Amino acid sequence: MKLNQLRSIIKEELKNSLNEYQDKFKMIGTLVTDINDRNQTEILSDIRSLAGVTIVGSEEPMAYADQDKSKFQSTLTIKVDGHPWITKGGFSRDKMEDVIEDVKKVPGVRGFFVKSDNISAL
Repeated sequence: MKLNQLRSIIKEELKNSLNEYQDKFKMIGTLVTDINDRNQTEILSDIRSLAGVTIVGSEEPMAYADQDKSKFQSTLTIKVDGHPWITKGGFSRDKMEDVIEDVKKVPGVRGFFVKSDNISAL
């Protein structure tokens, strides 16, 4: 085998392996926050700044006036790109659990609940 052929094969394999790690996932869950402590805009901004999070959408299941401000609920849609994890051993559906735990650590978040069937690949 010639050197150029070997280089070509190696480049193709590297390209294929990198594409495997660039998976994107979407999850939908219920976010419970204390908006007496911090406003919802600041909390969502902090969630958007988490590693891999590319898009955060929020929808309120009840009217704002009808909700308990210390347990404010919203339906959160988060899209996650695996790029930050590529150099650290790859990205898979399992990493979504890490993202969920990171969301729970954001100040003002009281809980973030995601059913496993609400996590899907994009």
